[in-house]
Amino acid sequence: MAVFTAGFLALFPYARATHNLAGQITAQRNDPNNSNSYEITLTTYTDPAPAGVDRCSADLEIWSVSSPPILLTTLTQVPRANGGTLVNVPSDCNIPNPKAGVPVKGTVKRNLYITSYIFPGPGEYEIRYQDVARHGSVVNINSPEEVSFYVYTRIFITPAIVGSNNTPLLLNEPLDDACLGKVWTHNPGGFDPDGDSLAYYLRESYQYDPPNPPSIANGYRFPDNPAFGNSGFSMDPITGIVTWNTPQKEGIFNFAYVVEEWRNGQLLGYVVRDMAVWVIDCDNNPPVIETITDTCVYAGDVLEFDYLAYDPDETDSLYLELNNGVIGNNGPFSVTNSATLSGLVVDPIPGNSFPYSSVPVSTVNTATLPADTIKGTIRWETECDNIRKQFYQVDFYATDNKSYSAPNSLNTTLSANKAVSIRVIPPPPTDLTATKGSRSVTLTWLPTFCEDKVLGYNIYRKVGAPGWMEDTVCCEISPADAGFTLIHYNKGWLATQYVDSLTNVDGLLGRDICYVITAVYAVPSEPLIPALESCATNEFCIEIQNDELYMTNDSVSVTDPVNGAIMVIWSQPVVDEFFPAPYAYNLYRANNNGFPAIKIASLGYSDTTYLDTGIDTDVRGYNYRVELFDGLGLLINSSNGKNIGSSIYLTAAGTGSNAIDLSWTEFVPWTNSAYDIYRSENGDPFVLITTVPGTGANTHTYQDANLNPAVRYCYFIRSHGSHQVSGVKDPLINDSQVACDYAQDDEPPCPPDLSALGDCQTLSHTVSVSKPLLPCDGDEDYISVLFSNNPAGPFREVSRLDYNRFGQDTVLTFTFGNDLDAYAGCYAVTATDTLGNTSALSDPYCIDFCPSLIMANVFSPNGDGINDVFKPKYYRDVILKEFRVYDRWGRLMHTARTDIGVLWEGEAFDGKEAREGVYYYYIRYEELGLAGNTTGELTGWVTLMR
Repeated sequence: MAVFTAGFLALFPYARATHNLAGQITAQRNDPNNSNSYEITLTTYTDPAPAGVDRCSADLEIWSVSSPPILLTTLTQVPRANGGTLVNVPSDCNIPNPKAGVPVKGTVKRNLYITSYIFPGPGEYEIRYQDVARHGSVVNINSPEEVSFYVYTRIFITPAIVGSNNTPLLLNEPLDDACLGKVWTHNPGGFDPDGDSLAYYLRESYQYDPPNPPSIANGYRFPDNPAFGNSGFSMDPITGIVTWNTPQKEGIFNFAYVVEEWRNGQLLGYVVRDMAVWVIDCDNNPPVIETITDTCVYAGDVLEFDYLAYDPDETDSLYLELNNGVIGNNGPFSVTNSATLSGLVVDPIPGNSFPYSSVPVSTVNTATLPADTIKGTIRWETECDNIRKQFYQVDFYATDNKSYSAPNSLNTTLSANKAVSIRVIPPPPTDLTATKGSRSVTLTWLPTFCEDKVLGYNIYRKVGAPGWMEDTVCCEISPADAGFTLIHYNKGWLATQYVDSLTNVDGLLGRDICYVITAVYAVPSEPLIPALESCATNEFCIEIQNDELYMTNDSVSVTDPVNGAIMVIWSQPVVDEFFPAPYAYNLYRANNNGFPAIKIASLGYSDTTYLDTGIDTDVRGYNYRVELFDGLGLLINSSNGKNIGSSIYLTAAGTGSNAIDLSWTEFVPWTNSAYDIYRSENGDPFVLITTVPGTGANTHTYQDANLNPAVRYCYFIRSHGSHQVSGVKDPLINDSQVACDYAQDDEPPCPPDLSALGDCQTLSHTVSVSKPLLPCDGDEDYISVLFSNNPAGPFREVSRLDYNRFGQDTVLTFTFGNDLDAYAGCYAVTATDTLGNTSALSDPYCIDFCPSLIMANVFSPNGDGINDVFKPKYYRDVILKEFRVYDRWGRLMHTARTDIGVLWEGEAFDGKEAREGVYYYYIRYEELGLAGNTTGELTGWVTLMR
């Protein structure tokens, strides 16, 4: 769009032979029967005027991308293919009737070099082009006239790619103007002939000087480098629009960007383009384009959106067009049901305006009609054939043209770009309904109107509270993102019913079962691309009625270590018709309010009482849970969780003050408001002695005082509780087992806490004893500290501590040889009260051996009684397993397997004395350990002296 005069170009001096400004390489399949055959097009933008540098041909390198890369061939002297016949033919041009290229910006030419090449086969390939120098006025590369120009394109050829594959095309020129201090934008005009997705990102300009590999251009800096002032420089990865906000330095700037093509998540290749921007100190503002950025539309719906383009400078004229090669490749204008444009071109000064349709009209800057506003509407009546995975992109391109009266009069064009992304979304099914059956839900819905495009329907289910809500028409959240699970695929456009049997799904009671449906579409314009999924239908939920199953009784009927019995009772829940009859219960029991539970009975639906017999109710309590199953044997309901009920387990412990302490524990889902305490003396009938209130805790206590220590007292607890739920049994009466004791202390105290630490240097042990923070008796007398050489015992007392003569903690020291007959061993403690009740032995705290082996390195077996034997310099807690000694030639001299204190006395195998010299030895030994011995090995040398 820019028009430059020679005067402008003179602003940038060309003292050296430089010419390369921009370029790229593209490749298109040229043989439908050979996927390896391509037509390759190199496009360069050069200024041959200053130095007379003009390339009538170009050389292209073909590389195989490997490690390292391999040069396959060089396509030499590819002729320039565009423009008229070259008049001033360079001396180095060997092409007959060479083409001249096409001027596009003053003396800057666009040059096309076109050739064909058949790649060897599947693989990853690179097409490279380099020329000796860049334009000398580039400011963001050091000495650009000495830096080569380099672009390349990478192509992946693989059997996994089905169908044609061509590199992206870049339809807009890589040359542009920018004004100091004004926002500048650029749109590459990316277009993929195969409908593949394009992705964009910036990169540095490169240089390539064979045989050296390509590298970043010397001293390269991006345009937003602080050296050029504070500015922002970025590229939209989806639309490809480059924004520079705002240029701060005059000159030509080079930068590169990569245009990748993707299909089905696979990278097919990319094009690297290098471009040039002229930054000028000019009194101009770029045009402004106002419109939406992106939107979505259901196929079959009508999309309309407005746009407005204007120039902030009233005297400027405005040019507005659709980018990407005008209509042909621009979004929704490339389909049979093309979008339409309509609007007004406005002259703001005299107030004139005139309508337009189809392509917007470019206005003319005249003295009488400086029109500078264009507004309009794009309207698109979408069809099912417009459905595709990729978005349609409408690229608006606006330019101005303003005259200046400054020295060296210039015509400077500034531009603005705006990209609108339109996704055509496949319409979803409608009117989803769900009906409950016997362990099933029948779903029905209406098909979409794109009948010849729909392959089938995905059925999604979620068990839980409803909450699905389509975010936007763009369907940015899938059912899977919202917690739904894909459970089935119905094949066919009219397959609009599905029965969800739910025969393998538990946990449905009292929950919503929610469904959404999506349609699966083939893509007419992209038959080789996998199917598309539509937005979801409305969510439809059904509720499975909830009637909880309540445990009501877990009452001990008989206290006996063998023939005990507990009465278990629960409520009968109402069952939703969703679950097929007949119904049955499984009853489970666990010991001591723990797990795992075992199944003890199966009962019919009306039977909610069970007497559990033949169990030990004397020394343990039990908890119970019930599960309800339908006629298919699938779980309906359970008392698991909050509705597990346990029996009351009671303990009675006599004290030294003519009293008995009672403690009972239970874990029940109901609330007990009171506990009756019953007592029997020497086998007499039980009588109620008191009632204590419930506290909500799991454990309760009571002391029965002023008792006769010679009488045996027995007790049981009766609880009074309620679920406080209408229709559930109330009150709930449950009994504990019977517990008996005398009103005297026969309970041992709690053992103290113990720790121990060994010291291998001093062969001593430091033992720390701490009283328990919460003593379980009040008449402790002494603490015994015990030791054993074996963790399993037997233990012997090594110290006795008066319980009341030391504080909370005490520390003892024991030494091997004095207090201990062996260093390794274990400590334990017991506590004894004044009545002789002794606690259980605490867990042992062990100190292991201190194995050590330090070898001597010289001995003198001369019979003087001094150092006559080779043996360890020091050893402890080790056992010899094998010893071997060799001379310097590797001959075995001696072996030993028993006494580590006498390894070698200097003899050889032949019975003669070994000579003086250095010998090498190997020792295998075991280190003693309480948990088992471990093997060690040692090698070294020893000097024998006579």
